[in-house]
Amino acid sequence: MTARAWFATLAPERRAAIRQLYRVRRSGNLVVLAFLGLWAASAALVLAVPYWPVRLVGYVATGAALHAFGILMHEAVHGNFFRQRSGDRWAAFLLGLPVLVSGAAYRVTHLLHHRYTRERRDPDEFTNYVGHRQLLALFFYLWGVVGLLVFLVHVPVNAWRRCTRPERFAVVVEYAAMALLYAGAVVVAVQLHALQALLHGWVIPMAVAAGIVNVRGWSEHMLTRPGHPLTHTRTVTSNGVVRFFMCNLNYHLEHHLFPGIPWYNLPRVHALLQDDYARAGASVYRSYVVFLWDALRVGVHGHAPPRQGGQLCAES
Repeated sequence: MTARAWFATLAPERRAAIRQLYRVRRSGNLVVLAFLGLWAASAALVLAVPYWPVRLVGYVATGAALHAFGILMHEAVHGNFFRQRSGDRWAAFLLGLPVLVSGAAYRVTHLLHHRYTRERRDPDEFTNYVGHRQLLALFFYLWGVVGLLVFLVHVPVNAWRRCTRPERFAVVVEYAAMALLYAGAVVVAVQLHALQALLHGWVIPMAVAAGIVNVRGWSEHMLTRPGHPLTHTRTVTSNGVVRFFMCNLNYHLEHHLFPGIPWYNLPRVHALLQDDYARAGASVYRSYVVFLWDALRVGVHGHAPPRQGGQLCAES
């Protein structure tokens, strides 16, 4: 069943309520300024107070802000910033810069991922690339360490393989522009004797962002049941702090059902669909810690059961 076919089974009033949530609020984009401010303030703190406890807090805050830029780039790729092609493409490019990702390349692979979620043509389904059972298990457990590195290679390679000629041109132009901007940043840092600022304000925090990306990547689709829009993607509701820094992408099941709904409306979708989730046995966790325990326990060849509030849910 496709998401569109499943949506048609909902009662008319619920379909109408969900359609209302597609409206874009330009004020929601101002969260970018909050993350920019956090990045700048945390980097300044790390440079001003060279004590490891303070630096660790600063690295975590800066890494979380960088990770948020990547999520907001993802929002722009879906057109959820401005509902304007040029505006959303510029937003995706600028937000992808701090996290080394081309918005144009990511658009190609990510929209294919939405079209073919957990199928043979899904570019993000890593079981399509590793056929050997033991190698697949090894890669699964290594994902927590190398996930972002794999992703940074995977995006341009698969975009190049599967994009159209105009898309390929956009990808080349963006990566060329990114290379020039990164080189320029290094040259300026050398000239201003500010390599320490680059190291502590960007390079080290990127390692923190990588850890967050890897955990989130584990949780979104791995160990789910393919074949139905309510079971091949997972939501982890977590807590308010995590939801803020995740820009609600932890509501990943809701995002896959309705990718055109902006991030700030996803919790409302979640609330509207509780009965449907219970009937389908949707995988909804309240904690990333509980999910990680299940993931490590059952391994890539198992199935992490849906959980609510730490208790196993009945599966249909």
